[in-house]
Amino acid sequence: MLFREGERLFNKRDIDAAIIAFQRAVESKPDYAPAWKSLGVAYATRGDFDRAEAPFRNACERQASLPDACLYYGRTLYLLNRFHQAIPVLRRVVEKSPRNAEGYRLLALSLEALGQAPAAGDAYREAVRLYRESPADEDPGIDYGVYLTRQGHADDAIRPLEDALKRHPKSGRAHLELGCTLLALDRLAEAAAQLERAVELNPQSGRAHLLLGKAYQRLGKPEAAEEHLRQGSRTIR
Repeated sequence: MLFREGERLFNKRDIDAAIIAFQRAVESKPDYAPAWKSLGVAYATRGDFDRAEAPFRNACERQASLPDACLYYGRTLYLLNRFHQAIPVLRRVVEKSPRNAEGYRLLALSLEALGQAPAAGDAYREAVRLYRESPADEDPGIDYGVYLTRQGHADDAIRPLEDALKRHPKSGRAHLELGCTLLALDRLAEAAAQLERAVELNPQSGRAHLLLGKAYQRLGKPEAAEEHLRQGSRTIR
């Protein structure tokens, strides 16, 4: 069966060959949603979300009950900045799976991107409340902390960011966002410590270098600041 062959190739990390097998599978059985979903996952694994969108849409529309099919579709729409389209898909996800923390997180991000701050806040709080496990940098506590800081509530952002760090002490993103929030609160020494850790964990992060450079400037460390500002400016385009 072409679908099984695609799964075998995908598990061997032969993504290009797996895509060919999954494409043939959906051509031979267009109504078979699992093959559509797997084709979308294969494209997403390569970071090709433009091509992943149609397979995920087909999987979601053909079998909405298929685990994660509609969640992956909504996530892809969000990543493609198609927020208006992502929101109804993600609303259906959380209506059918009311304990889906990732669905609420993606819904919140999409709502915030469209300036719907109160609704986004509600969705973030649900995501945090329901959270159990996810990749470290996708912890909803980080996104909720960033949201609160953007809304001018940096003091309130500290708790969810620190809670995320307790769960994921090696998350470069959590250290980065906590450092950014502490910088906004003029807690400079604490901010620098968090940003130093963010740079250590992710040396390629231009934003981490730039924020650390700004913290050092305000701490009266011009030489250290110049080094990180220069490095940050090279990595951010």
